[in-house]
Amino acid sequence: MADQASILEQLEAVSRAFKAQLPERGREIERQWSAVRKQPDDLDLLEGLYRLTHNLAGAGGTFGFSQITDVAREVTEPLRIALKERKAGLLVTEQASLDACVKLLIELCIHPALDTEATVSPAKPLFPELPATLHSLTKLVYLLSESTEDVSGLVENLQNLGARVVLFESASSLSGAILETSPAAVLVNSPADKISVAFDLPETVSRPPMIMLSESDDFDSRLSAVRAGMEGFFVKPVDVSAVLNLVDSLMPREEESPFRVLIVDDDQSQAKYASIVLEQAGITTRIIHDPTEVLEQLAEFNPELLLFDIYMPQCSGIELAKIVRQMDNYVSVPIIFLSVERERVHQLEALQIGADDFLTKPIRPKELVLSVMVRVWRSRTLRWMMVRDSLTGLFNHATIMERLNNSFALAQRQSSHLSVAMIDLDHFKQINDTYGHSTGDRVLAGFSRLLCERLRGSDVVGRYGGEEFLVVLPDTTLEHAELVIEEIRLVFAKTRFTANGELFSVTLSAGVADFPRVGSASGLLDAADIALYKAKEQGRNRIVSASSLVKKQ
Repeated sequence: MADQASILEQLEAVSRAFKAQLPERGREIERQWSAVRKQPDDLDLLEGLYRLTHNLAGAGGTFGFSQITDVAREVTEPLRIALKERKAGLLVTEQASLDACVKLLIELCIHPALDTEATVSPAKPLFPELPATLHSLTKLVYLLSESTEDVSGLVENLQNLGARVVLFESASSLSGAILETSPAAVLVNSPADKISVAFDLPETVSRPPMIMLSESDDFDSRLSAVRAGMEGFFVKPVDVSAVLNLVDSLMPREEESPFRVLIVDDDQSQAKYASIVLEQAGITTRIIHDPTEVLEQLAEFNPELLLFDIYMPQCSGIELAKIVRQMDNYVSVPIIFLSVERERVHQLEALQIGADDFLTKPIRPKELVLSVMVRVWRSRTLRWMMVRDSLTGLFNHATIMERLNNSFALAQRQSSHLSVAMIDLDHFKQINDTYGHSTGDRVLAGFSRLLCERLRGSDVVGRYGGEEFLVVLPDTTLEHAELVIEEIRLVFAKTRFTANGELFSVTLSAGVADFPRVGSASGLLDAADIALYKAKEQGRNRIVSASSLVKKQ
């Protein structure tokens, strides 16, 4: 992401280029207006004039030439009405006043210094409230405890579930560490009344989320924690999985990749401006000036949001949106219109075709960025929910099966290894019966977290059903897959869960199979399932390979 100075330099460069183009734009409007006056019934000429003035109305204000924008709007409105009615003759009654406006607009373009309201460089930072990045912090957790012995088991559990833990015995040393590197959260294993006095940071430093670990669950303890600024409160013995779930909710959400936005605008300066503003926020953009190229770019770029100008030659933004909405793959892709149109009724007409927002030019950088971010966040969240299991956050049954088939097809094409593991939590029904289903749910969520932390980004994991999980490991031999799942088995067996003040642990059994020993995706699944059954038969808490059980199919 570019720094503030770099962004300003880029925007000022685009603004200077726009100013340099103004005289030629003015002369082009002059030629077009002259042609319209000679042939007032020629709608093509009228449309050309409308496009020129429409672009100026949007771009002028964007780059600080607000007077140009105001005059261009006065010219654009009667032209828009004439084009809508398909009657160029409507201009006759307003020709004198329109002629004066056009001449003033031409003069302002040819001599841009006449625009006394023009400002190129903003006086204030452009993006004072935008986050520094779209990506979350590393899962670094600080633990404040007067006694290291009391928290040794807690530290081990946190590390098992993927957190990096740094221990502090005093609030002053903790404060110093936060000034150097801010963690995802601070766990406090000390009385809250002591922390409120000793824990101190400069006002300019953002305090990380703080979570209290308390011996007691009374009102006074909770009130002290609230007054000390604690965002969370857990009674010991602590359910580590629940603590990390809270840490996750307090952290900025991490995305696999930057947002992708396709900008379609025939005005190069306007498109470039929008691109610079979005790129500074970590959003990847692609610009096209010809609407007829959209279908190709949809397939190649796979945008998550479309930013369309309303009025463009060959194809309007509204027509373009209708074309996109005809395609099943892009029915849900958010569309935002950018236009100088201020009449709400006309904006609503544009939104009726399935667009998500209508932003009026000139638009402030922060407003543009937030409008885009909110809609892409929502779109990603909806897509995420469609393919995920609501309890664990892993892929649901249908999706993990689809990913298995895709991974198998790829392994076949590339003649590469592919391993599959079927995992089942041992005696899970007994956990539900003894501690309740809510505790069982926490165990499932904790195990899911462990899988995500211990597996590679290229591995695929899903909840197959109940307490069964399916892991797909591309480019992995059977022997290596056994080692990976064995490590997960050992770590999970050490993880402690809590219910009704009682600590307990859970074990797992797994069956592992691989390609090319097994020659089909369904065969891999069956082989891993048979191996899992053998692991259960042999006493549970173990891993069995299918290599000795299944011949190549």
